[in-house]
Amino acid sequence: MTTIGRQVKGFRQRSGLTQEELAEQAALSVRSLRDLESGRVTKPRTRSIRLIAEALALTDDETRQLLALLADGALPESPLAAPSATAPRISQLPADISNFTGRFSALRDLDDLLIESQTGQTALISAIGGTGKTALAVHWAHGAAPRFPDGQLYIDLRGFDPEQEPLGPVEALGRLLSGLGVPPAEQPATLDERAARFRSELAGLRLLVILDNAASAAQVRPLLPGSATCRTIVTSRDRLPGLIARDGAVPIQLEALSESEAGELLRGMIGDTRVDADRPATADIIALCGQLPLAVRVVGANLALMPGQTLRAAADALAAVDRLEGLSLPGDPAASVLPAFELSYRPLPDELKVLFGRLGLLPGATFGIGVIASAMSTSADVVVPQLQRLVSLNLVQSVNEERFTMHDLVKLFARRCAGTDDEPVRRAIDYYLQSADAANHCLVPARVRTPIDPPLAGVHVEQFSTPESARLWCTHELANIADAVELAFKAGHHRYAAQLPTAMIDYFQRYKHYSTWIATHEYGLEAARLLGDKEREGIFLRDTALIYRDLQQFDRCRELLDAATSIARTHGHRLPLARALSTLGILVMDLGDNESAMRYFEECARIAAEDGDRYAAMIATLNFGFAAMRSGRLDDARTAFERAITMSSELSAPAVEASSTGALGEIYRLSGDLTSALTHFRESYAVATRINEANHQLAAQEAVAQTLAALGRPSEAREAYRAAAELAAQLGDPRERELHAALEDLDKEGSGA
Repeated sequence: MTTIGRQVKGFRQRSGLTQEELAEQAALSVRSLRDLESGRVTKPRTRSIRLIAEALALTDDETRQLLALLADGALPESPLAAPSATAPRISQLPADISNFTGRFSALRDLDDLLIESQTGQTALISAIGGTGKTALAVHWAHGAAPRFPDGQLYIDLRGFDPEQEPLGPVEALGRLLSGLGVPPAEQPATLDERAARFRSELAGLRLLVILDNAASAAQVRPLLPGSATCRTIVTSRDRLPGLIARDGAVPIQLEALSESEAGELLRGMIGDTRVDADRPATADIIALCGQLPLAVRVVGANLALMPGQTLRAAADALAAVDRLEGLSLPGDPAASVLPAFELSYRPLPDELKVLFGRLGLLPGATFGIGVIASAMSTSADVVVPQLQRLVSLNLVQSVNEERFTMHDLVKLFARRCAGTDDEPVRRAIDYYLQSADAANHCLVPARVRTPIDPPLAGVHVEQFSTPESARLWCTHELANIADAVELAFKAGHHRYAAQLPTAMIDYFQRYKHYSTWIATHEYGLEAARLLGDKEREGIFLRDTALIYRDLQQFDRCRELLDAATSIARTHGHRLPLARALSTLGILVMDLGDNESAMRYFEECARIAAEDGDRYAAMIATLNFGFAAMRSGRLDDARTAFERAITMSSELSAPAVEASSTGALGEIYRLSGDLTSALTHFRESYAVATRINEANHQLAAQEAVAQTLAALGRPSEAREAYRAAAELAAQLGDPRERELHAALEDLDKEGSGA
C-alpha cells in the first residue's frame, strides 16, 4: 500500500465510512477508491484527491498533506510529464496563507484546467478587490508545486496599484527573464524580441507562471508562454474578455465565500472557542462582511488583537458605524476593504463613475435596465454598454440579460460615490410607481384606479401587453417596490410613499404577498397622514382590512373598515366608500350575516354605477349573488350571477367571468338541474385555464367531479377527481386529502364494498 493510499484509508476509517459510501459521496467509482487504498494506483488525479478530501470534510491542513504526497511527479499522461534535464528550479511564489479556507470548487477548476487537461494552459481568475484572487492562485500553486518541477514564476503587474503605474509588458518581460537567469545585459530591448526570448527560455520547461493583478489583455498577452509544458494563472479585477476570446484563457469567476467557508476562516483566525461561544453573533459578522474574505480577515485580525472582546460586541460595533470604514485597517490599505474598492473606482471614466454611484442609490438587491435608465435619465441603448463594462470590471454582476446586482459592500461603496443629487433617487422611485400602476392596470383593466402623479421627465415607464407580463414584472420587482416605498418614506418623499402601495393593490389582492402588502401599506398610511390626504388614508385602511379578512382576524378587519367608511362618509369620498362597503359586505357574509351583506353590496353597486366605476359595481353584484345564495334566495342569486357574467364580458374581466359562471353552476346544482350545472362548471374551468387562474381551476374541477358523481357517471368522476387532486398537489392545497378521500369512496362504491 502506498503512503497516499494508507493516508486516504486512515481518514476514511476515522470518518466511519465504507469504501462504497465514500465513493458515492466523492462521485468516484468504488474500484478507483479500492485501487487507491490498495496501492494499485500510486499517482491519483489531483481532482480525485480534492473530491475525497471534500467528501471526508478534511481540514485544509489535512488536504494539503494529501496533496503533498503527490510530489513524486506529474501524471504519466500529462504534457507536464517530460523531464527537464538542465533547467534550475525557480521558486518565486509568495508565502501561502496558513489559514486559507474553502474555495474547493475553484481549486478543482484549476486542477482540471492546469493539470488534468491536455489543452488548458491559461486560467483567468477574476473578481472584485478583496475576494482573494491572489490568495487562491498562490495557495493552489503551492499545492501543485510538485507538478511543476522546473519551478514557478510570479510577477505583480500592478494593474490596480494606487501609487504606481501598471507594469508595462517590456519591463514585466525583463523581470521574468531575470527570474529565468537571463542577465539584463543579454535581454533584447524591444517588446517583440523580449517576448520571443521569454518563450524560447520556457521551451520544454515544466513551469507555472502567475501573472498577478493584471490591468488589461494587452498587458498580459506578450507574457504568455508558448510552450505546451507551461501553465499560466492570470488574476485581475477585470474579466479581460479579450484574453478569453483571442488567447484561449479559461475564466474562473470568484465570488464571495459561502457562509460556512467564511465561518471556517474566522475560526482559523480566532479559534473555535470564541466562535462557538456566540454563533448568532458569528453569523451577523459574516453577513455584515458580505462574506468577503478580506472583510472577514479584517474583523478576525481585530478580534485576534482584542482577545477579551466578544463577537456580539464586535458585531454591534460594526453595525453601528460606517461599515466600510470599520472593515479597513488604519495604516495598511493593502489589508483594508475601502481602499480595495477605491482601486477599482479611480480609473473609471467619468460617465461610468456617475453610473456606478447611482446604482448604489437604487432600492433593492437586483435591478432591471428600466430603473437604471430612469435613474440616469437616458435610454436603455446608452446604459446597457456602460453596465456591461462595469460587469467586466466585477463592480456589477449580471443576473441575466436584463437584471443586475452588486455585492452589498460594493453597493455601500457606490452609495458613497453618488454625491448629494436627489433627482436620480426620485426618478428611480417614480419608475416603480409609474410601472406598477401600468402593470396593475393591465392586470385589471376595468377597475377605476386611484390617481397618481404624472411621470417625471427622463423616467422610463414599462409597457405591458398581457396580464402575464404584468404579473411577472410585479413578481420580479416586488422586493424592490417594498424597498422603494421604505426609501421614499425615509427620504421624505411622502407622495411616492403614499401612491406606490395603492398602485400595487390589484397584484396584492390576487397574489397575496401579505408581508410585503402589510409593510408597504404601513408606510403608505403614515405618509398619507403626514400629507393630510384623508382620501388616501381611507383607501389604505380599507386595503389593509383586506389582509386581515384573508387572515381571518375579523375584529381587526372590522375596526379598519369602520374607520375607512367613517372617513369616506365624512369627506364625501364616494368611490372609496363603495369599496369599503364591498369589503364590509364580504366580512359580514363570512360571519354569517347575509342580509346585512346584501345591503352593503347593494349600496356599493349603486354608488359605483352612479360614479362610473363599473368594475366595482360588477364585483358588488357578484358578491350580492353569493350572499343571496347563502340566504336561500336562489332566484335573486341567479339574476345577480347572470348580470355579473354579462358585465365581466363587457369589461374583459375573465377572472370574474370564471367565478360567476361557476357560481351560476352551483345555483343550477342546488335547483336540481345537474346537467346545466355540469355545463357551467366546465365553462368556468375552461375560462380559468385560459387565464391560468389555478385556484379557480381547482374549484371548478372539484365541482365537475362532484356533479359527475351525482349524475351516476363514476368513471368520468374518477378522472375529474384525479385531475383536481393533482392540481391541489401542485398548489399545496389542503383539499388534496379530501379529493383523494372522495376518489377512494367512488372506488369502494364501484367495487361494492
